[in-house]
Amino acid sequence: MSDSKPTRGLILNGASGVGKSRTLQELGALLGEKAVAHALVDLDFLTLSWPRPHDDPWGGRIARANLAAVSVNYRRSGIDRVVVAHVFTDRAHLDGCREALGAASASEAPLIRLRASRDVVEQRLRARHATETAWELDGFLAGHDALTHALDAADLDDHIIDVDGLDPRAVAERVIEAAGW
Repeated sequence: MSDSKPTRGLILNGASGVGKSRTLQELGALLGEKAVAHALVDLDFLTLSWPRPHDDPWGGRIARANLAAVSVNYRRSGIDRVVVAHVFTDRAHLDGCREALGAASASEAPLIRLRASRDVVEQRLRARHATETAWELDGFLAGHDALTHALDAADLDDHIIDVDGLDPRAVAERVIEAAGW
């Protein structure tokens, strides 16, 4: 199998608490049920290193390099569909990740943003961070508001799915439909 074969990617975007990780898991289940060869990547895990270079404090460069490496390995093993979850507010970072996936165009790796109301996000974050101190949770909630604004301003989304009232499987089904898979 050629390393240059394009990977059909799908990129999940959204602020903390909207359900990217849970949707990633559910997409894996749905694609597995359909016998679609796939890989799931939470891009945050490909940035975990210390110390980070002073010129890459958010780990974007290392994330793209690691994604390119694992994409080659996936292609070599016969996988041509990769789902990536991350927060994208920067066009260059998004384009770099698409390139790392081997996508020749945005249509080969659409960015699908999950969006939830503040109430839903607060409920999810409170459940997820129940053992943290109040100031830590407040930081996540304040960060959510700023990040939602940044996501809106970046206007990178190929599709937006409002997840309020949807269970994870329904969200995953809508993501697959939006991606044309």
